[in-house]
Amino acid sequence: MVSHGECQTESLKTGTDSQPSTGGTTPPVHRYGCRLSWQLGDRLRRLDTVTLASELADSRSKRTLSVYDPDGDTYLVRLRTAVGREKYREIPKTEFDPVLDTLSREGRWNFVASARRSSN
Repeated sequence: MVSHGECQTESLKTGTDSQPSTGGTTPPVHRYGCRLSWQLGDRLRRLDTVTLASELADSRSKRTLSVYDPDGDTYLVRLRTAVGREKYREIPKTEFDPVLDTLSREGRWNFVASARRSSN
């Protein structure tokens, strides 16, 4: 997928290392990949060729994190708040797979849908 958004990661903005730590109430989605406008993210998500790879839900804040697989190299990630606001990011799979694993291990974010295949 060709990049469609602002591609400056949090580590480049602040000079910090972007590790998959997920402390706090929001997953660290803002640290990775490119921010997309809501219009573009929603349009990409609705394409017939884009499938849902995983969906996680936060048991406390009722936020959801939906991970779509538009091609072989990137994820389209949607963070939806409890009131329905949505933010989209385009994130390389190599950057975000460790984040998904960390989120699921920490217990607050639970997989509610998953079509992810383990990479061998």
